[in-house]
Amino acid sequence: MDGRVEWRVFSPRQRRARQAFLVVMLVLFAVSFTFDIDGATRVVWALLVLSSLGMVVTGRAGTVADTDGVEVCDGLRTRRVPWAAVEDVRAVRSQWEDPKVEIHLTDGATRTLPSVGADAVSQLEQLRATGMG
Repeated sequence: MDGRVEWRVFSPRQRRARQAFLVVMLVLFAVSFTFDIDGATRVVWALLVLSSLGMVVTGRAGTVADTDGVEVCDGLRTRRVPWAAVEDVRAVRSQWEDPKVEIHLTDGATRTLPSVGADAVSQLEQLRATGMG
């Protein structure tokens, strides 16, 4: 097994496309101030920019695991959790939503691992066992 595994919502190419779209929206929004347009149109432009920003932020979500620990990025913040702080890794199944993978920490906290499928629990456990040595 490789020492590093990465799960992301979007591929790097898709993330770059979303970032480029945001830049285009920002430029068009800035250019719109040079024209005499009404307030409602400006509001629509602002909403387009905000939705583009939301696409970029949610596209950052993902999980990176290696033999040292797990890095969890929820879109806004990235947290690094060493394997020593992880008590358990489990797939949580629900009747109403897709299964998700959670890590339970020694301090009692729980973190959901974005973009990780339930079938990856064994892979995470193997990385954890390798890291705990």
